[in-house]
Amino acid sequence: MKNYTIYAVSITIRIVMGFMLIALIWKFDFSPFMVLIIAILNDGTIMTISKDRVKPSPLPDSWKLKEIFATGIVLGTYMAIMTVIFFFLASDTDFFSDTFKVRSIRNNPDELTAALYLQVSIISQALIFVTRSRSWSFIERPGLLLVGAFLIAQLLATVIAVYAHWEFARMKGIGWGWAAIIWIYSIITYIPLDIIKFGIRFALSGKAWDSMIQKRIAFTTKKDYGKGEREAQWAVAQRTLHGLSTNETSELFNDKSYRELSEIAEQAKRRAEVARLRELHTLKGHVESVVKLKGLDIETIQQHYTV
Repeated sequence: MKNYTIYAVSITIRIVMGFMLIALIWKFDFSPFMVLIIAILNDGTIMTISKDRVKPSPLPDSWKLKEIFATGIVLGTYMAIMTVIFFFLASDTDFFSDTFKVRSIRNNPDELTAALYLQVSIISQALIFVTRSRSWSFIERPGLLLVGAFLIAQLLATVIAVYAHWEFARMKGIGWGWAAIIWIYSIITYIPLDIIKFGIRFALSGKAWDSMIQKRIAFTTKKDYGKGEREAQWAVAQRTLHGLSTNETSELFNDKSYRELSEIAEQAKRRAEVARLRELHTLKGHVESVVKLKGLDIETIQQHYTV
């Protein structure tokens, strides 16, 4: 149900935004009957998701509405933009005709309707393979029923776009050359969908903002994103906490490269741990550990006992 919900949100955004932009920018009136055909074929394919082959979640799952709507909106917006770009290339330029040596359909609204119908149909149904998987969509094998339904629906959609000449729907077939071009364009625009899905999930996890804002490593040029430097700084803080000298380590920051700081940090960690263990075996260390455990003010108590 969660996969279907993401798919439904994406398709809604994609259909509404895509056709709205095309209508506003080019004043193009896409046939409502072809939208109905897209909906029927999509629904027929989506019904097979109940028999899909899906990996169970390794952890207890929840609806995560924020992730559902964020993923759906971003994926839907991306697909709508790809449709607008396709329509621009087909209606306002000779990019496809010059690149693939096919006839131009720039001044033929009926053939533009057929081309737009096929592009929307292919990428809309292919989206289900992205939303159903947690990993790469081409790694998690879908159920045979879902694959079969997708292939049958898109074969039918391709045949309609190639041969159909429906005056009531203001549509005329575009031939196999244009159909092949649309399939290639759809496959190319399908590839980034998985990457976008991973990016949304990473952004919502909070790790992206922590790395970029808190750790300030978004635009760093340091080796391993400055990991060695941060480890060395941690070691200095530990040495200061346990009363060890930090002059030597401070000088190393100026003399050593970041490549050597990782090894220095490991050595400093070991020295700090030895000092901490040594201090815990004294009466003072024992008292301080008990005070810290109880949450008392150690500065005040230190004035009232001696070791």
